[in-house]
Amino acid sequence: MPAAVAVRDVGFGPREAPILEQISFALERGHFMGIVGPNGAGKSTLMQLLVGSLAPTRGTIHFNGVPMDPAHRRAILQRIAFVHQLQDHHPTLPIIVEEVVAMGHPDHRRWWWRRSAVRAEIGRVLEQVGIAGCQQRDYRYLSGGQRQRVRLARALLRRPDVLLLDEPSAALDTPAQEQLYRLLRALCDDEGKTVIMVEHDIAAISAFVDSVACLNRTIHHHAKRGEQVPVQVWQDMYGEHMHVVAHDHDCIGCHPERSGAP
Repeated sequence: MPAAVAVRDVGFGPREAPILEQISFALERGHFMGIVGPNGAGKSTLMQLLVGSLAPTRGTIHFNGVPMDPAHRRAILQRIAFVHQLQDHHPTLPIIVEEVVAMGHPDHRRWWWRRSAVRAEIGRVLEQVGIAGCQQRDYRYLSGGQRQRVRLARALLRRPDVLLLDEPSAALDTPAQEQLYRLLRALCDDEGKTVIMVEHDIAAISAFVDSVACLNRTIHHHAKRGEQVPVQVWQDMYGEHMHVVAHDHDCIGCHPERSGAP
């Protein structure tokens, strides 16, 4: 059976100054991968490559054995969903939550489609993300965290095989972040979805993900559960001034011998 997501030697940008280079990984169905790295590391660019908004300069990307190329992109996008970074602005046009979530349905733009046909499903995904009963609320007046949950519900309405998220917890408080990570873990375990999530805080996600890819232009290390990321990898990514302090020895990426270091 082909991997749910297979990225092989992908690069982007000119060879003399690449934004990304030699990116390779393969994820099976139900795998939850976190991507961490400094600002400007190419994390958002990688997500744009995965959804086909950008085309790799080199290498290939496959979903369930099907290449992400112009001939197959439309069909692949029916089976994946992308929650991009929440931009720091407030919507101005009046629209209710139910309408926002409905936009995620694959048939939303078809002339014969009616929102009423999926009203129960919209209620289900809103309950799933922890904001049940808000279908008729004005989206403009929700908090940033609530809007982020609505956007996640919109993605889940597609019933995607692969879910891509670019810093989805940025507008959430700590309890809501943990609720989000638990939901994503359950989607992998219970529904077999494959999740790729960009995050800054490796400690926050380490209890939930199956692996962490350390990215700064290339993947310096891909740590699986129970594996430690060498200190040199962090220093290669963030600079020689980087010091690692392990607060939890079960954390993916923690380095126990440095625990308690200043």
